Amino acid sequence: MNTICKRLKICNFHFSDMNYDLKGVYDTASNNDTSKDVEYHQYTRDSTRSDGESSIYSNDFQNSSIPNGLDRLDDIEDEQIEKQEQQIDDDYEEIAPDRPRLLMWGLTKSGKTSIIKLIFEKMTAGETLQLPETKTIQIHELTCGIHVRFQIRDVPGPKTASLLDFDTYSSECTTIVFILDATEDCSDSINLLISSVQWMHSHGCNVRFEVLIHKIDGVHEPDRLERHSNIQQQVTVMLHECSIEEPLINFYLTSIYDHSIHEAFSKIVQSQIRQLRALENMLDLVTASTQLDKIFVCDIYNKIFLASDTKPVESQISELCCDVVDVYTDISSIYGTSKSPVLDSMSCCTIELSIGLILYLKNINPTTALICILKKEPKINEALMEVNLNILKQNIQELFLASSNYLSRQQ
Repeated sequence: MNTICKRLKICNFHFSDMNYDLKGVYDTASNNDTSKDVEYHQYTRDSTRSDGESSIYSNDFQNSSIPNGLDRLDDIEDEQIEKQEQQIDDDYEEIAPDRPRLLMWGLTKSGKTSIIKLIFEKMTAGETLQLPETKTIQIHELTCGIHVRFQIRDVPGPKTASLLDFDTYSSECTTIVFILDATEDCSDSINLLISSVQWMHSHGCNVRFEVLIHKIDGVHEPDRLERHSNIQQQVTVMLHECSIEEPLINFYLTSIYDHSIHEAFSKIVQSQIRQLRALENMLDLVTASTQLDKIFVCDIYNKIFLASDTKPVESQISELCCDVVDVYTDISSIYGTSKSPVLDSMSCCTIELSIGLILYLKNINPTTALICILKKEPKINEALMEVNLNILKQNIQELFLASSNYLSRQQ
């Protein structure tokens, strides 16, 4: 891939303008609350520096020098990461029976297949309108960011609130993604949802239901939140009447014409990731020590966010992150080669917005990137941020490798 694709700079933000007047570099990880989290220490190890030490650095202290070689992973580290990823791939067949299984469920023509095609097969929203009605079970083995693997079952939806063949469809499923068409009369869809929850509850299946109130673009914008509230309240009341208290159920407003479907599916995928808590702890540690406003781990092909720090985030921020992924992949497709991956160890992208925010994309592996959001301030030290992001990058690799080895031993 050409250099212009490896180091993409947009607008007037250049790292060379940053202040490097540092007086000391200190390890802040030992003072962070996340050090008490057992899961965090079980799966993560600090990146090893050339002098044998390891740490996360903080912007709260100043130092006159940054260790050479920490601003990016060198070739040796890249080879190690490739070996780790290959080991995960080799172990996949052994741990495959334990992977999450998602069932796309709902009335016919509610949009189940369109969602899968849009997110995971890069079909445009207009092209999904021409899809035929699903007649047979379609099983998709999917991957997000190399490490996160799961299965999605796309099944024929009933025309009414019928549970015919539901026992076959839902067998061994860990999550049911229920699609509800917001543009139609919701009575049959709600009845089907209630019947499905009842069936799973009566059979002792502790399955999570993720309800997508879909095609919300067909509802007037002022009425969307009211539609969401009414459906959620109606479902809650009906489940209470069925003596089902506190069911595992979430509701999302989605459309294939904006980023809402990616945002909702990101939360669904995150609920399937065993390492999510450890990932969030690491991201919280880096945002606190590097003064970042927000940081995401994103699959650049599917625009699925695998994790983020635990600070609240607005949907507009998620849209901006999807936009920076689109910008980078478009530039890569123009200046890269067909044999080159979209992301490699030199890949990064910086975009300065007129509202004073900076979006910074950095690779983790050929399919996954870190997307950082920060304010444009002269006190931010770019070298320090790059050091901490490289430590985070390697820790994420080691986190999934440790989890893969653990599951292999259990199998």
